[in-house]
Amino acid sequence: MKFTTGMTSVTFREKSIEEITVLAKRAKLSEIEWGADRHVLPSDAEAIKNARFQMYKNELRCSSYGSYYRIGDRDEDSFRAICRTAQALGAGMVRVWLGKTGSEKTTDDLRTQMLEEVKHLASVAEKYGQILAFEFHGKTLNDNGESSVSFLSECKKENIKTYWQPLSYSDNEKNLSLVLPYLSAVHVFTWDDAHCRYPLADGSDAWKKYLKILKDANVSTKLIMEFVKDDSALQFLSDAAVLHEWIQSI
Repeated sequence: MKFTTGMTSVTFREKSIEEITVLAKRAKLSEIEWGADRHVLPSDAEAIKNARFQMYKNELRCSSYGSYYRIGDRDEDSFRAICRTAQALGAGMVRVWLGKTGSEKTTDDLRTQMLEEVKHLASVAEKYGQILAFEFHGKTLNDNGESSVSFLSECKKENIKTYWQPLSYSDNEKNLSLVLPYLSAVHVFTWDDAHCRYPLADGSDAWKKYLKILKDANVSTKLIMEFVKDDSALQFLSDAAVLHEWIQSI
């Protein structure tokens, strides 16, 4: 079992690439997930160059490229640009969103079309050395563990995986346990049903259970910090220290 710790750059949308890498180093993280809608847009050569330099300068790696491509967009040219950007950043994983409707509202026909697109895009991603990983999120087909595993098991491609994060409306321990065979990354944060953000430590009881599930299953994954109370850099550093403490204690 091995955990790598990182952050997603859109945690601080208003900070520069340089500020984010410095903060990640101060937090003793090892990786950054660059957001495709803010800091490093697809095919933005200058941003890619700057991100690579700042990561090198601060001894960081790129964990993944957080794209906003949605399965169903059927835009291979855009997806290829995303994969090229991920490859240029040194990432090995592209995050995408599994459709635009929740599992209960996704028709069988639409699901079949999405499966076909995913298989094709996974083959495209493979050519760029990328894993294709789905955001675990409401209002997508990947909105609970059962739907996630059902879809992933039908993909039958080694480079198709899923993220996981706690959801306010669902059984988080069950969801995490179900997706373990396909897990590539975990988004780490503490908030409530209204999406109000809290210090990470406020979620200590829940997160220690999640980490123990990972430990007991001997699952290695990326722990990517996201969302911070009041968008505070000081709170972020405190949250990172808490995460490191949890990892050491389990």
